[in-house]
Amino acid sequence: ANDKDIIFQSDDGSGGVTTYFLLDGSGNTGNIPRTVFPDNSNLVFGTGNDLFIRHNSANSEINNFTGDLTFQQAADDKDIIFKCDDGSGGTTAYLTLDGSLGYTVVNKTFLLNDNVQLSVGTSEHGINMVHDGSNSTISNAIGNLTIQNFQNDGDIIFKSDDGNGSEAEYFRLD
Repeated sequence: ANDKDIIFQSDDGSGGVTTYFLLDGSGNTGNIPRTVFPDNSNLVFGTGNDLFIRHNSANSEINNFTGDLTFQQAADDKDIIFKCDDGSGGTTAYLTLDGSLGYTVVNKTFLLNDNVQLSVGTSEHGINMVHDGSNSTISNAIGNLTIQNFQNDGDIIFKSDDGNGSEAEYFRLD
């Protein structure tokens, strides 16, 4: 029938009947089929109940209980984009795994909490940056540490507090 639903119901495990899912004919817009799983439903994959997808009316979850959880974009030159609220009522892409450019794009501040080390290099012994809540440290454990500026007529400038609450330049490579 036009604008009607097909509802799949079964035993609820406690002597009653509940809706497990429905084909929502009345909720479709623009010929886009819609299958609805009520709140607190679990979509379960794997013979051993290995992967759950659920929504509980407030939050949505994907839970994997065995092996790796892999997200793969197999379309050539396409991306995986992680979007979220932008803090002002819209959404923005915070993190993009860019398949056409071949690198990861971060569009919002990337915040590491105190005592969480940022390591660059194949091992954690490359160059490291960490803030412990009071002090910040940049360290290098392998090879030379080179600070380089490729800007034509650009300088390398070292600034710090001047003792009066302002910032002053202490050293410049001109």
